[in-house]
Amino acid sequence: MEKTAISVKASKIELNKVKGNALLIGLLKDKLTLSGELKKLDEEYGGIISSYIKNNHFKAEKGETRSVFVNRNIKNLVLVGLGEEEKYNLDVLLNAIADASKKFRDNGTENFSLCLDSFKNKFKEEDVVEKIVLSALIGLYKFTEFKTKDNGKIRQIKQITIITNSNKNFDNEVKYASVVANAVNKTRDLVNMPPNVATPEYMADYAKELAKKSGLKCIVFDEKQIEGMKMGCFINVAKGSINKPRLVILEYYGNDKKQKPIAIVGKGITFDSGGLNLKPYPYILNMKDDKGGAVAAMHIIEACYKLKFPLNLIAIMPFCENMPSGSSFRPDDVLTAHNGMTVEIKNTDAEGRLILADALSYAAEMKPQAIIDIATLTGASLIALGYIGTPFLTTNEKLREKIKNASEKSLEKVWEFPLWQEYEENIKSDVADLKHISEESDAGVIIGATFLKNFVNEIPWAHIDIGTTVWSKADKGVLTKGATGVTARLMMEMLREWK
Repeated sequence: MEKTAISVKASKIELNKVKGNALLIGLLKDKLTLSGELKKLDEEYGGIISSYIKNNHFKAEKGETRSVFVNRNIKNLVLVGLGEEEKYNLDVLLNAIADASKKFRDNGTENFSLCLDSFKNKFKEEDVVEKIVLSALIGLYKFTEFKTKDNGKIRQIKQITIITNSNKNFDNEVKYASVVANAVNKTRDLVNMPPNVATPEYMADYAKELAKKSGLKCIVFDEKQIEGMKMGCFINVAKGSINKPRLVILEYYGNDKKQKPIAIVGKGITFDSGGLNLKPYPYILNMKDDKGGAVAAMHIIEACYKLKFPLNLIAIMPFCENMPSGSSFRPDDVLTAHNGMTVEIKNTDAEGRLILADALSYAAEMKPQAIIDIATLTGASLIALGYIGTPFLTTNEKLREKIKNASEKSLEKVWEFPLWQEYEENIKSDVADLKHISEESDAGVIIGATFLKNFVNEIPWAHIDIGTTVWSKADKGVLTKGATGVTARLMMEMLREWK
């Protein structure tokens, strides 16, 4: 599934000496004046940019673009509106670059340059370079694995050059952004992969190959071993399918092995039919995305290896299908989790928290510094956050701050939900230690996390529920229709600064 890499570099060169198909220039609505090298370029090109501005052919509204054919060293000057200066932020930059990159590709442009100074404004050059690279590479993503017609006509950008007049070396920023974008896009590829292909065994084989290429340690447990490990919740969810479960562990050691690792646990339901509580149409569609948390975890740890982060990391990924059959688990069943707790089943379509319960218990036995789970657990945050923000819950103040700081820097939006003790009443069972869902339909995200909290002991823990943000219906900015690769940017930013 590897795609042809897009070459991205930052070069110090005078604007009037830049050659190529197009030069991208960002302009603010309330600062439509040219200065420095842009003014010099405009004069050399006969005042064509200032003329467009003067005649109101370009007003620099946010999202506005205007291509000016000049047929010099550069064939086209492309003006991009950034809106009002007061409202200009890195989010605006991210989407402006992504949208412009898509237009270049769709118009058949194979290489383009952009003027760093025109996008910088009040931000540090390093931050702007990083976001430009990230947004272009993520924005240009397309899933074409199963397209068989006109493959030779699929258009691709081959080269992006960031033009700067600075003496700084931006190699580190370009490398970081390229590795993170690759993690996002590989996550998208694998989440988009259909369930008849991406079975639990396929996912395990993919992880083995990834580990072989990167030097990570990979351990795979099959169904007999999972049962022998007394993972009663996980194995029972898997029993309804002919495709047998796999528990995949990836390990990265970037520090002394005596240092406690950070554990990332990802939910890996490769297809969720709902089980005996079968999902109706159209809710059964796109249930291939129910493996999004595990797939993200896999590529996060790979990216940490590539960037040689000075920490130890373990990714724990239970993969299985949730299918209806004569051997499926049932409502009213009582299952015994890996940590010995008994769980009363109320609905087989709340299976994700069951496989996570065993995976979290397994992670807790390793006594890590922290456990972070990523899961398409519910869609219950839709009313509060829509498809924009991802809810998280945590038991630890330091983790809370790490996630919030990472959100601000990565531009992946998160919002904390509470873990108040009152919610614990909702998962008390008459016949077992716990029931896995509340019999009420409210506070779904919180109830899910309240259940999971029982399996992490006293280890600092955070739960990130990507149920509403794993998939996009829009093709705008850094988003394309399909899998989003959500949490890869967030987690990489947090692990980058982990102390």
